[in-house]
Amino acid sequence: MAIGVQDFARNLALGLLSQQWQPQHLSPSKARDAEQLTQQCLLEAIALREAGQAGLSLEVLSAAEQAGLQSPWLLDNQARALVALGQRQAALALWQRLLPHSDAALARTAQEMVTLQEQGLLEPLEELCRRAGWRPQHIHRDDGTPLLQRVLEELIASREAGAAELSLQMARESQRLDWTDPWLRDNEARALVHLGREAEAVAIWRDLRQHSDGELVAAAEDMLALYEAAVELDQQAEQLAGLQREGRRDEAEVLLVQLLLRSPGDRRLLLQLGEVLEDSPAPSTNLLSSELRDDQLILAALRRLAAAVGAPQAT
Repeated sequence: MAIGVQDFARNLALGLLSQQWQPQHLSPSKARDAEQLTQQCLLEAIALREAGQAGLSLEVLSAAEQAGLQSPWLLDNQARALVALGQRQAALALWQRLLPHSDAALARTAQEMVTLQEQGLLEPLEELCRRAGWRPQHIHRDDGTPLLQRVLEELIASREAGAAELSLQMARESQRLDWTDPWLRDNEARALVHLGREAEAVAIWRDLRQHSDGELVAAAEDMLALYEAAVELDQQAEQLAGLQREGRRDEAEVLLVQLLLRSPGDRRLLLQLGEVLEDSPAPSTNLLSSELRDDQLILAALRRLAAAVGAPQAT
C-alpha cells in the first residue's frame, strides 16, 4: 500500500463519518496488516449494503482495491453493490471474472450469482414470449454469446417477423429490470416505428443522439433523418389544427408564418395561411371560382409572408 494500513483505515473511517455513517467494523487500531484491513473493509461494505447504502458500500470496496488490497471477495461484494444500484451488466461482468477462480467456494458463489442474474431477466422474457405465442430463437442459445446480445438479437428477430409489440415489450421489460444498455432503447424505438408510433421513437433517438457511443449516435442520426421531419410536420399540423379549432387565429397566423419562412413554397401551408387571413370565406359555386379562390388565398398569404420578411409587396 502507498500509505500505512492504519493510516488508510483512519482516512476511510473519517470519510464515512463525513457522510453520516458510523463505522461498525473499520478500526484503525486493530488493522495491523493488509489481511485484517481487507476483512474490515469487507465487513463494513456488507453492513453498508444491508443498510441500504449500496453507493457508499461500493466506494469502500473501490477504495480498498485502489489501495492495493487483494481479495476476490472484494469483487464479489462490488458486484452485489452494483446489483443494488441497478447496474446488473457491470455486476455480471465481475462475477464472470470470478468463475474460473481457484477458490471453489468463490467460483461456486459466482456461478450461482451469474445464473440468478440471468434468470432474473430470462424468466420474464420467456413469459412474454409465451403469451405472444413466440418461440424464442436466441435468448437460450448456449454459445458463449453474452446474455444482453442474445436479448437484442431476440428483439430484432421478433420485430422483423412481424411481432413488433412483443419486441417492444421485451425491450421495455429488460430496461425495467435494470438492463440499461442504450441499444435496448434503440430497438425499443425501432419497434415503435413498426407500430406506427414514430413520435415516440423520434423522442428516444433524440436522446440517444447525445450518447458517447459513436456507433449508436450514427444509428440514431440515420433514423432521425428518416422520421424526424415527418414527425415534426405532424406535430405542427396537430398544433395548428388545435389553434384553429379554438378560434385562436392570431396564434395560428404566427405559426403558419414561421412554418412558411422555412418552407415558403409549401402550397398547403400557403392555403392555410390565406384561409386564416380571410375575414369571411365566400362559398364556391363552381370549379373555376374554387380555383380563383385558391389563387387569391395564396396571394394573400404571400403578401403576409413578404411583410414578415420586410420585402416590398406587389400591388
